[in-house]
Amino acid sequence: MGANDVDRLWLQARKLGIGGSDAGTILGVNPYKQPLQLYLEKRGEIEEDDIGDKEAVIVGHDLEDYVAQRYSQRTGLKVERYTGQLRHPEHTFMLGNVDRLVWQDGKRPQHKGEIRTKHGLECKTALARFVDKALWGPDGTDEVPMTYLAQCQHYMAVTGATQWDLAVLMAGPEFRIYHIARDDDLIASMIEQYKWFWHCVESGTPPDLDCSHSTTPALLTKLYPGTDGSEILLPDSIMNWHSVMQESAALAKEYDEQATIARNHIKRLMGSAAVGRLPDGSAYTRKEVKRSGYSVEPVTYIDFRFKKAKEAA
Repeated sequence: MGANDVDRLWLQARKLGIGGSDAGTILGVNPYKQPLQLYLEKRGEIEEDDIGDKEAVIVGHDLEDYVAQRYSQRTGLKVERYTGQLRHPEHTFMLGNVDRLVWQDGKRPQHKGEIRTKHGLECKTALARFVDKALWGPDGTDEVPMTYLAQCQHYMAVTGATQWDLAVLMAGPEFRIYHIARDDDLIASMIEQYKWFWHCVESGTPPDLDCSHSTTPALLTKLYPGTDGSEILLPDSIMNWHSVMQESAALAKEYDEQATIARNHIKRLMGSAAVGRLPDGSAYTRKEVKRSGYSVEPVTYIDFRFKKAKEAA
């Protein structure tokens, strides 16, 4: 069985419950996925996005062993890879595919049908050029992005652990270790949210679409990729959002016009200069860019726009 087959089986198994990487989505703190999308994936109504060929994912997978080794070197603790799928002893829909189990006081975690351990490790890489390090607190603290905090608390809930460390290799390079203590109040709140979400999955009751979420445009495109040629009458309540859309578009146009005027003033003052330095040390730059010609590949998309009554007749 190849690596791709193992990954596919793992993804299929994840649909049978809630895993650690699902925690942030259900709690509403994952900027890359919202509950409705996760619900549809668990139900098999849409395919989960295939990110296995993304360079960041490949590099993160390849560097997992390195991150675990660096953690051991810095802490002096032994770690053990565990490839099985863990399950909460009471809430059986809660699953866990952990990166590493940590030997506590030189003792190996107990393997008795289920893992019960005091200490675990999650390995991460944050190597993107523009990674926001402000989301990460100082080395040695518990200040990590909320979605990772939820993931660690999830694993502690499943395993009974009292601590879960998060080791991260950052751009720089920089290596940090964070120590997450078990928070029983947070775990209790998470489990209540899980119960609600899993009831939605089992009963076929979808969560509401979060129209303010950054993933919503892509999700709507996936849900409604084409048209059926029909015409419907929208409800009166839509007029509020219609007004918001029209007013926002007018404001955006006004601000864009003001930005263009400001840009023109700056470009006039710079003339032919390559760099225009501001009093605070920042600068505008001008440089000549040459690009080769290219042809656009054929593409099909939905053209969504508003038409006035006389135009829509």
